[in-house]
Amino acid sequence: MSMQVSIQPESMVDPRGDFRRKPVSLAPRIASLKGKTVLLFDNTQLTTQLTVFGPIFHWLSAYFQNEHGAICSYDSRNLLKGSKEELARLADEISHTGIHAVVIALCNAGITQPTSLFAAELESHGIPCVQMCTDLGYPLAGVTATNYVPGLPIVLARPATGEKEVFGKAETDTIAPEIAAGLTADTAKLLEVFRTRFPFGAPRFAENGKIQLSSVLASSTEIKGKTTVTVDPGQFAEDLYDELCAADMCDGLPVIPPTGKRVEAMLDFSDLDPDQALVDEMPPSGASITVRSLAVNAVMAGCRPEYFPIVVAAMQAIADPVYRIFQGAITTHPAGNAIVVSGPLADELGIHSGPGCLGPGFRANATIGRAINLTIMNGARAIPGKSDLGVFGSPAEFTCCFAESDKNNPWQPLHTDLYGPEITSVTVNKCEAPHNVLDPRGGPEDLLRTIAAVAATPGGNNLVYLGQLLVMLNVSQAARIAKAGWSKRDVKEFLFETARHPVELASQQARATFPPYFLKLPQVPVMRSPDDVILVVCGGKGGHAMVGVPWGFSKSASRAVTLKDGSPLLTLKDRLN
Repeated sequence: MSMQVSIQPESMVDPRGDFRRKPVSLAPRIASLKGKTVLLFDNTQLTTQLTVFGPIFHWLSAYFQNEHGAICSYDSRNLLKGSKEELARLADEISHTGIHAVVIALCNAGITQPTSLFAAELESHGIPCVQMCTDLGYPLAGVTATNYVPGLPIVLARPATGEKEVFGKAETDTIAPEIAAGLTADTAKLLEVFRTRFPFGAPRFAENGKIQLSSVLASSTEIKGKTTVTVDPGQFAEDLYDELCAADMCDGLPVIPPTGKRVEAMLDFSDLDPDQALVDEMPPSGASITVRSLAVNAVMAGCRPEYFPIVVAAMQAIADPVYRIFQGAITTHPAGNAIVVSGPLADELGIHSGPGCLGPGFRANATIGRAINLTIMNGARAIPGKSDLGVFGSPAEFTCCFAESDKNNPWQPLHTDLYGPEITSVTVNKCEAPHNVLDPRGGPEDLLRTIAAVAATPGGNNLVYLGQLLVMLNVSQAARIAKAGWSKRDVKEFLFETARHPVELASQQARATFPPYFLKLPQVPVMRSPDDVILVVCGGKGGHAMVGVPWGFSKSASRAVTLKDGSPLLTLKDRLN
């Protein structure tokens, strides 16, 4: 006898963060701009970066004065390098100047997010704002505003055209009435317009922090009083995969269903409170990344529960303000989060440091790195092609995790430098997928000169923004260099002195943020000091080294793998037996 049975899958845990922060309400708009002071705020894009948009404020000022009787003032600050706290302080400062409204330009690429957060701070102080964007900033501005200040007027600007006397006038005249309306229209109307333009909604299948898939019909047979139900083992996983991809909650690869039982098993390997926020606020979503939401994404990524202490330490490192994850999550740069695990737990957990350690075939390496990137994507809602502005993206954004070799390391390894020989460290660096360096087969100096040349590639961000180099020597190269009498410090100092750009090339970079005295040198360093070299020994034997060229807006961050009380986690053997 056969019949059909309805099979209902267990509910699964939503992998997005915990939305603890309430969005800011729009400030009351101004009935009339007559006699009011409107601040035209240039985030430096108009004056130094996108000068083809530069005339906007000239013509906009004339429009406000002639058509509305407003008084215009100007300010220009670079918002790109400031912390969120600095943005809040600047908004507070402006709120005490008697300014009635602010128009901010120009949101383009990575400067969009801090500018959007600045606008939200101004609105929270009761100052109505309008945010102006290029095509490259418009979608991200919408996502950030959706989560921080719904209804914020966002206007799309166009490059200036026309003869010198009227350069940019036509483009400004086209959008000027919309800008004025953004400062004067009823907030309910602005919210209606905003939701039409930026219809970002929650996935239909996620409610109350749970994901519920539809039931399926399965065949059952009864033979000699025993009932057997036949279920397609991939049915629910495939349904979940389809739903997550459609909802932009997946990196494009299949996932493990994050059932409550699997998430709890992951949490069993941490003594932290599951509701503890590891990252308090992650723009553009504004969500908190909790221990629980990290565990959900670790399950989805395929991590074994015993990997979770490493995943937690990596996220704790990323939460360090110097890492600037709020900007790194959405940058145009093809940077991944390179995770270096150094110390006894790496070997114990099977985090590979040997041949092929940056490639496929090693579950711990692949899934730990993937867990971090999935968490950032799902928690921040940094969605490629939408709110993640990556021009090309990178394979390193799927996963980039490996271990440092202890056994085949002629020098003191990274974890010993940082915390001591018995303590495992996790270091995270925002950098490109590592570049190969073919060993010239000469002496140590020849190899290091070649590494320095790759590190100082003219196309790297470190021509403009000083960063930290992730340098990976394979075990045979490290042994050869050490045998020749070079210490780890010697290598770092040599790379600092050698990895440089010609001053003629560096002096052409108007955006450069390095110290002015660097331009008095014949060769300009790509880093601040020898300490900016993160030197790691890993890989197999052969004629190749690797260099991770940095993003440059952040510094690397490290954390020891510890228990809740701060004492080091020395082994997981008791938990694994």
